[in-house]
Amino acid sequence: MKFELQTLDEYSDEAILAELRRVEEALNGQRLTRERFNSLGRVKSSTVCRHFGSWREALDKAGISEESAPRQRVLSREDIIQALRSFAADHPNTSATLDAIAERLGVDSTTISGRFGKWKTLLSEVGIASVPLGRRYTEEECVENILALWSHYGRQPRFDELKRHPSVVGPKAYILRWGGWRAALSAFVRKVNDTSEPTVERRTAVAETENQSDPVLDTPAPRSIPLALRYKILCRDKFRCVICGASPAKDETVELHVDHIHPWSLKGKNIEENLRTLCLKCNLGKVQRLKLPNVESRRALLNQHDDILNQSVEPGFTVLTKVR
Repeated sequence: MKFELQTLDEYSDEAILAELRRVEEALNGQRLTRERFNSLGRVKSSTVCRHFGSWREALDKAGISEESAPRQRVLSREDIIQALRSFAADHPNTSATLDAIAERLGVDSTTISGRFGKWKTLLSEVGIASVPLGRRYTEEECVENILALWSHYGRQPRFDELKRHPSVVGPKAYILRWGGWRAALSAFVRKVNDTSEPTVERRTAVAETENQSDPVLDTPAPRSIPLALRYKILCRDKFRCVICGASPAKDETVELHVDHIHPWSLKGKNIEENLRTLCLKCNLGKVQRLKLPNVESRRALLNQHDDILNQSVEPGFTVLTKVR
């Protein structure tokens, strides 16, 4: 394993300008935006703006051309409306927040609110509902959101990423419930590492080993896979599809699912050996192929999926989940 710092050694002007140039080169011709810089850089764009007064000024000092990083010279109302429409098209199930649109345009959120007034009015012009105030997220929703972000980035999510897609729970919910992001992450890690409540399959296995009979243990496994087990499978499979290798860390359109190898509908169990990570495309493809005319054909397909899983998952893979 190669160990590298994810922050700069120093935060001098020259070090920050060098980081801007490094990220521009890493994008290999793609447009350099604040959002992409925050994703790839070892310093935040907000820090860059504080050092140089503005994002545009920093780009100019770094010698980055307008072709690589177009400057937003005069922000018009139409620019914001267009950004809102574009955001709604890219993220249909995500609320368009002021911070998200400001980051998309490469400006500070106060620039928009100060010049164009109430955010709710701008949203209504595009026909987008504003984010409901006072929404109370449950603990389960907060934890599920952390799991979704961890799966998306393939690593521990950062606090500022709660404001961006695919997060559906904002920072305030974690602060109100746990007092801070670090405490929320600690609660998440404790929850996914909690093995105090054995699954139906584990209790069944114990009973069979002890030759006990209990009619309750014949209850089918619930279709929903427990959070801790889902996280364990995602970690084991390195947050990528075990069939095609697709990963949200490389392609943000990829959606991962923890899938039953032997289908739940055919009495498949919620145990590690019967679970693997699939992207939405491969999972839907599997569903279609399972609609085969006879049992032998389906069994042959399931054996083929077993072979794929055994080849795709590296033995002995361990993920450290300790929050520092």
